[in-house]
Amino acid sequence: MESSFLLTLPVEIVHRILDCLNIQDIIFSFRYVCKKFYSITNIYNRLKVELSNHSSDTRIHRLYRIISPENVRTLILRNSYYNNELNDIDYFFSFNDIHRFTGLRFVRLDSLTEKDFRTVIHHLTTLSTFKSLSIFDRRILKNDTIMFLSKVIALQSIRELDFDISTRVLNGISWPNHGMYQKLNLKLCSYKQWCHILHHSPNLRIASITKLEMNNIAKDVACNTYKQLTSLTLNCIQCPIDQVEMLLASYSSLISINLTLNIISSFANLQRFSQWEYFIGEKLPRLKTVRFRISTRISRSQDFANIKSIIAAFRTPFWLQHKCWYMRFNYVIDGEGAKFIINSSIDGYVDMFQEFESGLISYFTSTRKDEDGTKLQNVWNVIVNLPRVTQAICSRRFTIPKYYLFDNVIQLGLDIDHFDDWQRSSSFECLSKLINLSQLKEIYFLLSCKATFEASKINTILEKAMNVRTFGIKNNGSLRDHMENECAVISPQIEHFIIRSPDTCTMKVIAEHVEHISTITFSCDWSSPTTWKKIIKWLMEKEKKFSVTDDYQSIRIWMKDTSDI
Repeated sequence: MESSFLLTLPVEIVHRILDCLNIQDIIFSFRYVCKKFYSITNIYNRLKVELSNHSSDTRIHRLYRIISPENVRTLILRNSYYNNELNDIDYFFSFNDIHRFTGLRFVRLDSLTEKDFRTVIHHLTTLSTFKSLSIFDRRILKNDTIMFLSKVIALQSIRELDFDISTRVLNGISWPNHGMYQKLNLKLCSYKQWCHILHHSPNLRIASITKLEMNNIAKDVACNTYKQLTSLTLNCIQCPIDQVEMLLASYSSLISINLTLNIISSFANLQRFSQWEYFIGEKLPRLKTVRFRISTRISRSQDFANIKSIIAAFRTPFWLQHKCWYMRFNYVIDGEGAKFIINSSIDGYVDMFQEFESGLISYFTSTRKDEDGTKLQNVWNVIVNLPRVTQAICSRRFTIPKYYLFDNVIQLGLDIDHFDDWQRSSSFECLSKLINLSQLKEIYFLLSCKATFEASKINTILEKAMNVRTFGIKNNGSLRDHMENECAVISPQIEHFIIRSPDTCTMKVIAEHVEHISTITFSCDWSSPTTWKKIIKWLMEKEKKFSVTDDYQSIRIWMKDTSDI
């Protein structure tokens, strides 16, 4: 053990390692490895104690007797008033004097009894180094408890607050005139409360509100400016876009915004949002990062020229070159009608295996960082749930349009969640009426059920989609029965085969039975240098050429000789 690498590390590095372990592993395992680790553990002052309403056990009791309260930095207490039996939290308060926990920096309180809540909060008011408080409790607290909470918020050391509390408690808090907290997360807040908090928060830099009630926003809101705020996240906002603009115009120093807007009024709101190039340039000149999701219900009879004009507004040099902000646009037909959704995107690239808005039919396109916005026409992708579309037609909840809704659809995803229906010939006939199959270049087989992959069914579609050269499949247990036979009969027009989430055995069988295809790409949702270790060893033994992406999420195999590798 004396030659162990860990023993040669500085104590500070060992403490970093302990930061990744839970308290029981530290106290009952690591501590007893050797004398040096024993002494290191005794001075480790970043312990994290997490207690819930589970019945107490002797191992927990032993833990409390060993730890030094002053070495506890994080304390998490959950749900003590849901359990009438003696539990960990009860034992914690009976065995420990909360005032001995002088090193606390971070505390999270979740649904404690009022007595326990007040005991902890009262103690926090005595600490000069306390930094972060999280409270998740919608009950109405007593006035004296709220008074102690106000004192914690007024601490000079406080830097972060995370509250999921009732609006009545939020109203009862006496916010300090010069609050030192720099980050604030609120679950629920009215616009009036938000303005009051901002007025008392000169040091607030980062704010997040899950649900901001905008019912009483004043028309002269722009007169109130709060230049201290640099990052703002607003979710679940349902209001006209002009009110959102009035709100954001008050924060001229914003560097980052994250918005989720469910617009409940007219399509005109989206048209106004498409003009934000001018709003941002005038009102938010320092803005560098934008993330948002904006959705609205629209009529199926909506003029598609208007939709295309909205998309075109995000293809200007301001969005693509100056700001490098990219968008993904979804037009979704579901059982209730249609909706149009705009999402921000890191690079605008579309992965058919990603999760998209569910519905009968989902069309989507995007702006990308490598495109010339002045020349590129809208290239569309579509995901069709054939079983649901067929059922909707039979029940007269959906009528096939007389013309193709969007031209230039190049990618098709077949979302199959019911095995029995999609293989019928009527389903393929329906598909040809929804999409111009002759324009397709790629087809993806997306399984939500345990259907068995049958290449002959895909070949039936390929006969009408002669320009398709890429075929992909999301493996959801579908590649199992007679897999080698199915892979061998994939249409010879396919040049590129893409498989999502395969196992090593599946990869080997596919690579041996689709030699008429130029390339095979296997991809997964995780990334690790060891992800493809087994298949790489096998490929090297078979002398097959391959490459792995930098993020380790996919590996491509060349089945035919090429000088370009």
